[in-house]
Amino acid sequence: MQITDQAVAIAVEHVSKSFGPTRALIDANLIVRQGESRALLGRNGAGKSTLIAMLTGLLEPDAGEIRVTGEGGVDEGPGADSIACVYQKSTLVPWLSAAENISLGAYPTTSIGAVDWRAIRSRAVSLLSEWGYESIANRIVDELPPLERKIVEICRAMSRGPKVLLLDEPTAGLDEGGVRELFIQIGRARERGVTVLYVSHHLEEVFEVCDGVTVLRDGRDVLTAPTEGLTVDDIVVAMSGEPIARVEARTASTGPLSDEIVLEVDGARIGSVVQGVSLSVRRGESVGITGLDGAGHIQLAESLAGQRPLDDGIARIHGAPIRSGQVDKAIRSGIGFVPEDRHEGGFVPALSVEENTTLTILDRILTRVGLVSGSKRRSRYDQLSTAWSIKAERPSQAAEELSGGNQQKVVLARALASDPEVVVLLHPTAGVDVTAKNSIYETLHALQASGRSLLIASTDDDDLAICDRVIVMSHGQITAELSAGYSEHELVSAVQGGTVTASIPTASTPPAARAPKR
Repeated sequence: MQITDQAVAIAVEHVSKSFGPTRALIDANLIVRQGESRALLGRNGAGKSTLIAMLTGLLEPDAGEIRVTGEGGVDEGPGADSIACVYQKSTLVPWLSAAENISLGAYPTTSIGAVDWRAIRSRAVSLLSEWGYESIANRIVDELPPLERKIVEICRAMSRGPKVLLLDEPTAGLDEGGVRELFIQIGRARERGVTVLYVSHHLEEVFEVCDGVTVLRDGRDVLTAPTEGLTVDDIVVAMSGEPIARVEARTASTGPLSDEIVLEVDGARIGSVVQGVSLSVRRGESVGITGLDGAGHIQLAESLAGQRPLDDGIARIHGAPIRSGQVDKAIRSGIGFVPEDRHEGGFVPALSVEENTTLTILDRILTRVGLVSGSKRRSRYDQLSTAWSIKAERPSQAAEELSGGNQQKVVLARALASDPEVVVLLHPTAGVDVTAKNSIYETLHALQASGRSLLIASTDDDDLAICDRVIVMSHGQITAELSAGYSEHELVSAVQGGTVTASIPTASTPPAARAPKR
C-alpha cells in the first residue's frame, strides 16, 4: 500500500545532533503519514537510536524541528502521550504480572488512594484481548515465552492511547512462528489507525510489514522510497554507501593455515536460538561468527565457554568432548573466554588488576597449604600485563580505576592466563578507543602466530576483518560464509539476508565448517 494523501503523523525536518565532536545526525529528515508503516534503517552508528530518542523526548535536537501529531491533528511534539516506544531490550519487570507491567508507572487508584487492582486487571484484559492474549493478564512475566512478553510490552506502550508506535528491533529473540504472529498483530494495530515506525536490521521483514523505507547513513537520510520496487540490494547499497561491484579487500592475519582441526562443533542446538549448527576451527585460524540480534551466534559462543548448556550436539577440542554448561571444565579443556560485556562478567571491579587477570588459574598458583601464592600470581601477572600492554599504576590497583581500554585488556589477559588452545571472544574491542583497539588486534595476531585458534563473535566490522573467514548466522542456523577478501557489500548483504555472490566457502574450507549458499 502506497501512502499519498494522509495527514502527517511524524515530521522530522533538518534535524542535527552532536555529542561533542561526534555528529550523530546531520540535517536529517523523516516524514511519516498517519496510518503508514515506515521502516527506519541503517547500520550501527547511522543515527537511528538518536532519532528515536528525540521522538520519545529523551534528547533534544541541536537544530531543526520535530512534530508529532496527536488527537484531533494537534501537534503535541516529541515525548507526548501520542507517541510510544517498544525498545529492543525488555523494560518489563520480570517478577510482576503482565497486568501490573502494563499499568506500571500509572496505576489507577480507588477513591481512598489505594491501588485499584481490579482496574489494573480490567485494563490489561481489554488491551491484551485486542491481540487475543487476554488469558495471560495474571501470569508472571518471567514465565511467559518471548512473543507474549513482546505483546505485553506493546500493550503497555499502547495503554495511554498513542497514535504512533515506535518498534525498535521488535523481532529480536523471537522464533519464526513468533515473528509471523507479531506481524499479524502489527497489521491489526494498523487497522485500528496506529502509525508504525519500524526499526530493524532484518531487511526481509521490511517488505512484509512496511509501506516505505527511510535509510540513514552517517547521520543523514540518504534514501526514502516505497518498498514496492525496492530490493534488499538497493537498501544494502544505501546503508553501506558502497556500489555492489566494488570490492574492499580485507586481509586476515595469517598465511597458509594448518590442516589440523582443533575445535569441532557438531549439531549444536540451544532451544530455538541455535538449531543444529556445525563448524570447525583449525590451528592458528581466526574465525569470525556474526549475525543480527537473536541470530544465535552469541549463544553458540557462550556455550563453548561453558556459559550455557547445549540441548543437543557436542563440541570437541582435539576430539575430546567439552563438558556442556560447565565453565571450569571448559577452561580445563583448553577454552579461554572473553564475555560480551566486561562490566557484567568480565572483571570484579574492586579486585586488583593482578587478582582479576589470574582468576581463571587460582588452582595453579596455590601454595602447598592451599593458599594463593602472591609471588606466583605476581609472576603470571607480569607476563600477561607485558603481553597485553596493560597500563596500571601498580599490580594492586583496583580494576575499576583503569580506563575502559585497559579494563578490556585485563579481561583478555584473564582469558589467556590458562594458556588455552582456543580463545572465544565476544565483541573483543567493545567500548575501547582506536589506540587500544589496534593494540588488541596486534596481540590477537600474535596469538594466532603462536598457534592459538580464535573464534570471534562480533558485529564490529573491524573485529571481523582480522578473521581468515566469517560465518554468518540467521535464525539459529549458518546461512553464509565469507573468506578473507570479502567486500563490505557482501558482508552487509549476508548479514541482512541478501544474496552473496562471492567469497563462498572454497575447497580448502573444512567440510564441517561449510555453510549452504543462500
